[in-house]
Amino acid sequence: MDPIKKVPTGSVALFEQFSRVAHGYPADNVMDAALNVIVNVLRQTHDTRDKAGLSYDEFTTKAKSHLMECYDSTGRKKGVYPYHQIIHVPFSDLRDT
Repeated sequence: MDPIKKVPTGSVALFEQFSRVAHGYPADNVMDAALNVIVNVLRQTHDTRDKAGLSYDEFTTKAKSHLMECYDSTGRKKGVYPYHQIIHVPFSDLRDT
């Protein structure tokens, strides 16, 4: 199932806004910005490092699960997600150098 369909409507709207704002930025910039949003939300939500750490662990487990659902049993990326969920970034060479 499409991961974006598993979240509340407000989350979908926010994702769509973030996607529009991120349009055209390099992938590294988009990931850094998203990480900063996550870190700030956790920092502002939890009053102790332990609580924040547990919440972060839960988040990363969920994120990895959603990510792995995007690949088939051979390890290849599935092509089943709607076009509107793509964040467009300029071409860049993501191979290890």
